Amino acid sequence: MGLSSVKLSEDHRQLMLSIGDAIAAHTTKSPMTLQAIVGVLGFCTGAAICRGTRSERSRRDLRELAVGNVDSGMSAMAQTLPGTSLVIPGMN
Repeated sequence: MGLSSVKLSEDHRQLMLSIGDAIAAHTTKSPMTLQAIVGVLGFCTGAAICRGTRSERSRRDLRELAVGNVDSGMSAMAQTLPGTSLVIPGMN
């Protein structure tokens, strides 16, 4: 599976915002470290991949997609972090 950059649909954008809102709401009540948040998101990603696929090949392809998206997100945030309103524990 080749990785490619695509424009996000409105559904994707809304889901990403909803996940961010849920994390923000939860961590204001129960503070978590960045490592804990990343760990939870990683676990959920792995569980979704395993739950949604049957073959090892499909799992590998989706894992590759997830890793590519992590790299893409890191790159995007590195470029925009100073101007973003995203709240990351320990980076305020």
